[in-house]
Amino acid sequence: MKKILLEYASMFAYTITGLIFGFSFFLLFLNFYHMDELADTADVSAYNDTSKVSVENKINMIRNNIAVYDQDSYTGSINIYGLNNAKLRMEACLEILESDEMMRYFDLDTIDIQDTYNFTRDFRNIVLNDCVAMQINSMFSTDTVSTLPNFNVIEPYVKLSINNLLNSTNYVQNNLENSDHYYFSTNVNKINFFDIVEDSYVDTMNNYQYTLDLIVEISNWYKDIVIGG
Repeated sequence: MKKILLEYASMFAYTITGLIFGFSFFLLFLNFYHMDELADTADVSAYNDTSKVSVENKINMIRNNIAVYDQDSYTGSINIYGLNNAKLRMEACLEILESDEMMRYFDLDTIDIQDTYNFTRDFRNIVLNDCVAMQINSMFSTDTVSTLPNFNVIEPYVKLSINNLLNSTNYVQNNLENSDHYYFSTNVNKINFFDIVEDSYVDTMNNYQYTLDLIVEISNWYKDIVIGG
């Protein structure tokens, strides 16, 4: 009797082991299949070319606006400490916005889900953190800048724009994470997923442009007060 029970136990153990191996192989197969599905890309060459021209134009506009002030030749009556602070912070943002880490995305002809995720991550960590939060927000929180003419006019717009930008990537990242599937049950699901990948890339690019639009407005204000002061 004991021998029979041991044989049944062995058979049961072998069965469980076989099921585990079978299930593991099934998951491995799904992983390889899904990796192949995710290898698909979207063509963004024309979109990136247009975006790059727009970005370069805005960067040049900002650079020209802040170039109207030079401490050595300035003879106006405005607080030079505030002017220096604002100019240095906008220059720091320009270095970030046209850094190799960010501009490389404009050279992509096609994107996949990894490109979109990386772009969103880098925009959040480099542009939003290092430029918007550490430079622009800090600029408008300093006493010296607050003494500049028409500060009270532009500050509400800047603060609102900063808040919008700092929350802008949450929606994009949630879109990507919530749309991820272990496999695509239908071709429609697959198409919808890659539509979200491309749309999320475009959303991040729009936020990049919005950041530049904000700094363009600040630089316009800066140029006006330097010339007027």
